[in-house]
Amino acid sequence: MNTLKKSWYLWWGWNPEKVENWLELMESKGWNLYQVDMLANRFKFKKDKRRTVRYCVDFQPNIDAQYITIFADDTWELIWSNEIGWYIWKKEYEKERPSIYTDYNSLIERNNRLIGMLKPMFSFLIFIFLFLVFFRSNHVFINQLFWIYSVLITTYIVIFFQIKRSNKKLKKNRIKE
Repeated sequence: MNTLKKSWYLWWGWNPEKVENWLELMESKGWNLYQVDMLANRFKFKKDKRRTVRYCVDFQPNIDAQYITIFADDTWELIWSNEIGWYIWKKEYEKERPSIYTDYNSLIERNNRLIGMLKPMFSFLIFIFLFLVFFRSNHVFINQLFWIYSVLITTYIVIFFQIKRSNKKLKKNRIKE
């Protein structure tokens, strides 16, 4: 029986709950996470005992020393982070499922931080795209770049729409409480 497993899982910043739930399901089947690749899309597991583990994904582009300390004091273990500001935390539990977010406002703020990070890159894409539009020629390379940037801009628009939609849903749920 194979005791190591590599799995790909594509997830999006506006909906980290999907990867969190998937990682928790893997733990409940005895596949214990031991490594995450740099893009957090490929995960490596070891077959071991079944555990009840909560995974939480956070986006904090600007942290201070207190950020890590707060989680460590509450027995959260940092599993993965990158330079952009993404963090994956885990915590074993028995009864009540813990969460790093205790209210809807925190989730909305996380999504707004993500939008704040994406806006400058989107502006840069628009700038290059407009340059390509105005200086478009019959040159194959320029035309290929035009279409590549068209796809990238469309992707960013979809991402912004999804984050805004997620925030709208969170605000609606906040009002219900």
